[in-house]
Amino acid sequence: MFKRLCLTFIAGVSILAFHQPKIEASAAINYNHILPLSKLYIGSPYQFGGTSPVGFDCSGYIQFVFKKMGVQLPRTTADQYHFGKDIDRAQLRVGDIVFFETYKDGPSHDGIYLGDNQFIHASTSKGVMFSSLDDPYYWKERYIGAKRVLDYQMPLGQFKDIPSSFWAESQIADLNKQEIIIGYEGSQFKPDLRITRGEVAALLAEAFELPVADRSKKFNDVTEDHWALGAINAVDKAGIIKGDEAGNFRPEETLSREHLAIIFSRAFELAPAQSAVSFTDIPQGYYAADDIQKLAASGITTGKEDGSFAPKELVNRTQFAVFLSRGIDNK
Repeated sequence: MFKRLCLTFIAGVSILAFHQPKIEASAAINYNHILPLSKLYIGSPYQFGGTSPVGFDCSGYIQFVFKKMGVQLPRTTADQYHFGKDIDRAQLRVGDIVFFETYKDGPSHDGIYLGDNQFIHASTSKGVMFSSLDDPYYWKERYIGAKRVLDYQMPLGQFKDIPSSFWAESQIADLNKQEIIIGYEGSQFKPDLRITRGEVAALLAEAFELPVADRSKKFNDVTEDHWALGAINAVDKAGIIKGDEAGNFRPEETLSREHLAIIFSRAFELAPAQSAVSFTDIPQGYYAADDIQKLAASGITTGKEDGSFAPKELVNRTQFAVFLSRGIDNK
């Protein structure tokens, strides 16, 4: 199954300042970080007043996740309820904060909306877990509203830097409507930005719905607080993306077309090519030749107009979106 969720971010430091979130870092925030980050802590125990994986309460968990993204929220559920814009339930998008009235009048519990009427939260019974807004036994009757404090400036399927005439607009729009690739704050896609191995790991883990709550340290260069730790462990376990012989994953390294061919060949279990395509820059015996041929045979990419494959060329976000869209369509 493919994941159909998106991500967003929530921010804020105080109930003042016109209820606007404060962002610690000046760089645009990548919304795709929120899902691997939030799911990384599934199973963490509940602890009243807890604000760390040792033990969370509901608002402490939400504050912790978004602080890891570089944004701050107030500490309590009541204060978090005063941030952002009221959102009708029918308009919920991933990253909105959903609120519930439980043991007292007013908001006393909250969680992060994930799409498909699901939210993630620190429950008193099971710690960090998924629940459904439609749960007839508890949450459905206690839901009291949602707040949006994230910077969506365009409707789902549209980005400010992707005009309708853009060559990959349809694939990017489709992935955004499916809530797989979300982009950056301010509804920016950043089409020319090179994509890293860590980002690819996170997107594929979401697309294939891999469990991402493994916080063990398996690679020398992936720290225990890395935002994609669970996703990296998940794709490694699934055999989709492996580390090097030195025990490194190289999460910040940008991805080349030949490496993407290898990764997609594994991820989508591409069939061997029945007839080889002749690429001018892929000699016989080239180490990635079989995977490149599988990629070409699947139609995910057929190479360059000049007959080359350009194996060392680095992949940007647009190219990855097109490859991923085609891979999903072929699945």
